[in-house]
Formats: sequence, structure tokens, C-alpha cells
Amino acid sequence: MDTIFFNGCIRTLDDSEKVAEAVGIENGRIVFVGTDKEAEAFSCKKRIDLKGRLMLPGFVDTHMHMLHYAFVERSVKLFDCTSVEEMLAAAKKRLEESKGQKLTWLYCRGWNEEHFDKPRYPHKDELDALSTEIPIIMVRVCGHVAVCNSCGLELLKKIPEFPEIEKEVDLDTGLLKENAVQFYSSVLEAPSQEEVEDYIKYSAKKLNECGFTGVQSDDLASLPGKNWRRIMDSYKALDARGELNIRHYEQCLFERAEDAKAFIEEGYRTGQREDHFTVGPMKLIQDGSLGARTAAMNEPYEDSPGNTGIITFSQEELDDLFAFFDRHQMQAAVHCIGDRAMDMVIEAAAKSPYRKDNKKGRHGIVHCQITNPRILQGMKDQDLLAYIQPVFIDLDMNTVEPAIGAHRMDKVYAWKSMLDMGIHTSGGSDAPVVSFDAMENIYFAVTRKNISGQPQEGWIPSEKMSVDEAVKLFTKNAAYASYTEDENGTIEVGKNADFVVLEKNIYEIDPDEIKATKVDMTVLGGEIVYEREVEE
Repeated sequence: MDTIFFNGCIRTLDDSEKVAEAVGIENGRIVFVGTDKEAEAFSCKKRIDLKGRLMLPGFVDTHMHMLHYAFVERSVKLFDCTSVEEMLAAAKKRLEESKGQKLTWLYCRGWNEEHFDKPRYPHKDELDALSTEIPIIMVRVCGHVAVCNSCGLELLKKIPEFPEIEKEVDLDTGLLKENAVQFYSSVLEAPSQEEVEDYIKYSAKKLNECGFTGVQSDDLASLPGKNWRRIMDSYKALDARGELNIRHYEQCLFERAEDAKAFIEEGYRTGQREDHFTVGPMKLIQDGSLGARTAAMNEPYEDSPGNTGIITFSQEELDDLFAFFDRHQMQAAVHCIGDRAMDMVIEAAAKSPYRKDNKKGRHGIVHCQITNPRILQGMKDQDLLAYIQPVFIDLDMNTVEPAIGAHRMDKVYAWKSMLDMGIHTSGGSDAPVVSFDAMENIYFAVTRKNISGQPQEGWIPSEKMSVDEAVKLFTKNAAYASYTEDENGTIEVGKNADFVVLEKNIYEIDPDEIKATKVDMTVLGGEIVYEREVEE
């Protein structure tokens, strides 16, 4: 053997729920799982003492934006701003720091007016006061709303797609919504392949530090220029050189149906893989966000009379897309937050005449927030995956009831109910919207409290998960969502040697302590890709 980890509390998460003490690795695969005494019989090149610590299968985030995360990290971050004035000051500071440098645009991300003392959106005129020469955009935390300056608006008006997004652009205030936010990126200078590769490596390193060995990431439309071929080439090049330190399952987002179809007609299929890079599902965005009041609802918002949100595709268009995906052996993952959007996806999946023939037919709904008993049953009946983000409890718990009213609160954010019904449910973060810290995500799922520990009893406490259920969201269940349950997700002989080692046993500590638990080690294919420095 190459390596034996011993003296650990190794939760295998296999069907037997075995807890082992030692695991042996050869050529990146698990070849032994058992007791310390059994492990002593084997010769190996290296033995690593776990010192009684908890080892789990490596974590997998089943929905985030790897490239955009790295891009935002290098942009002007507005997540902690408590007023529009603070936002403007942060942008002004970056402009002043960039004097004398080549600056062709300024991208700012993360504001949330619900955290302001005086809730309001920024205005175009305020951004014009910063610059009338450099395009400036300030994107809300959800990514579905933004404000840009006059210079940015002039660029946006010149793109060929402007007539189809014009209704989502307010030229007087600079407010952009939904597709207009996405298309704005096409007016900005695209990063080089070298820059894209640097973004990927940066995000993979940060994920490794949080115990992640795998990710499902929506990247193809995430960078300025919208050059999806360059992004695909970047991932493949890194993988070919052995420099992609994360198992990557790409959620292939295209903003228009014709682009998605063209991608498939070029020969791309779910499951096509290199070593660490795999083509995953086609990603669709069917509605907006709850915070922006653009999530598609069956009834108007409680605090926005007459507003039922937006939909991207009509029922007929969605039906056609699902049939197309099924006919071409493609998985689909659809962004849906509102009940109307989910109803439409459930209907489209049910109608598809080719579903039964699709070997990649594990279609799913990303977010699944404003559910109800009927929708949950529909997801179960159509065998749809649920890609959930426990961290949204921290983001949304004070937003939901004012937005939709008390009468629609039955089975919203109903993740425990999904598990109990047998709906295949996996965990993600939606970073950079919020943090991808795995310990925080597990804490939110188990306690249903915000990061400050409130409310004491938890928000909708009936939907609390056990620690084991929460852990499986990011391990065993995540593997199922990418058709890799025979390779990943549990610690069993024959599977990839992907592990995370934690400083504390989260199965035994007070659940409130989970959020602060540190990752001590991350192992990918038998190689240590992260190890925390601990002072002796």
C-alpha cells in the first residue's frame, strides 16, 4: 500500500454505517477499511496517525460558481456594507487605488438593502458621480439585480441582444434585472485563458481548505466576455497537466435556449470526462430571487401587490427543452426558487416523451425554496433531485414570511421533509452569493439557526436534520447527483481516496459548535491537498 491512515474515527457512510479505525490507499483508491489491528498486517510506504480525529468522505458542493467566486474575490466586495454610502465609498477607494493603472471597468458585488438602516437601491447618478468614463456595475448579493452608471448603460445598449432585455433595464435609474445583469458581462473585456486558469486554481485551493474534494459549478457564463469555450479549454488544460485539485462536475449554463442546443449539437454530453473534469447537467434559470422579489410565484408577493416575479421560459419552451435534453442523454438542473417555477419544471419533466430512455435523466431543481406539499409530492413522483443550500437559512429567514405571507409558509425550505419523502437531496452553497464553508452549512441544516445562533429553537424547527443527514448532503447524496456513487461519497474499498479530517467529532459535540469546527486535512485521490498548521 501507499498510505495507511490509522487511529481514527472513520465514518464510512456506507450502507452498513460502519465506523472504522484505519483506511489503506493504493494508486489513489481505497484498498482497505478496518481496524488498527488489521492494518498492522499490511506493509506501506507511509502511515498517518489520525490521533482519534473524525474522518469523513471528502465534501462536495453541488451548486456554486467557482469562477465567479474567484472573480468576485478580486472585485469590490460589498457584502458587509450597511448603506449605499458605504458601497459608494468602497468603489471610490478602488478607483483611487487604480489611478495610473489600466482599468477598463469596475465590478462590485454583494450589497443587500435588507441589511441597511435605510433600505434602498443605489442610483445611476450616484455611480456617475464616481466616474463617467469607466463602466461601473454594482450587483446585488443574489446576482439577479444590479445598478450601473451611464457609461455602462451606453455599452449595454450596443449589444445585439439589447432589444430582448430592454424591458429589464431602467435607463433612468440604471437598474438592471435578471437577463440584463447577465448580459452586462458580455460588454466587459474577457479574461485571458491564463487568467481563467488562475481563477480556477484559486477557487480549488479555497475549497480544499474547507474540506472539499468535489464541486458542481456553474461557470460557462460567469466571467466577462461569456467565452464558454475558453472556460472549457481552461478546465481541460489544467486537468491534463494534473493541476486541477478538485473533482469538477460542470453545470453548463447558457442564457438562451439556442445556445444550450448548440452546445449539445457540438457533441457535449453529461458524463463526458477527463480525469477530474466532467460535463454535468445543462443548467437553466427559470426565475429570479426572493430578495429581489423576482422568484416566480403562483400568487402575488405579500409586500409587492400585483407582482408574481418573472419566468425565463414559457411552459411550451420548457417542455421542448426537457424533451431535447432527454433525447440527447443530458441531465438538467433548473434554478427555481418560487412555487410557480417549480410547478413548471415538474410539469415539463412529466411530459417529456424521452425521459424513460435517458440514462442521464436525474434531472433536478436548484434551490427549491418556496415549496409546498403539492410540489414536494410532484418532485417525488418525477424523481427530481433537490439541490439545496442550508446557508440560505442565514440569508433568508427574516425575508420569507414578509415576502410571501404566513399562509404560504407550509413546507417552505422543507429540506428534512424532502429527505423523509425519499427525494434525492444534496447540499451546496451558491457561493459567491454566500459562504461555501461546509461546517457552517452543516450547522445551518442541523440547528436551523442563523450564524449568530438565533432563534434559539431554530427557524421552522420541524425541518432540522440530524448531523448524519446533513453530512450526507455533502458526501453520499452529492455523489448520487453526479452519477458517481460507485466512485465517491462513502469510504469503501474500490472508491476514490477522497477524505476530510476534522479537528472535532461533529457527531458528538454541541451542534452550536459545529460552525466553528476546523478542517485539519483534505485528501484527494490519496494525496494531501490541504493540511492545517496547528501550533504544538
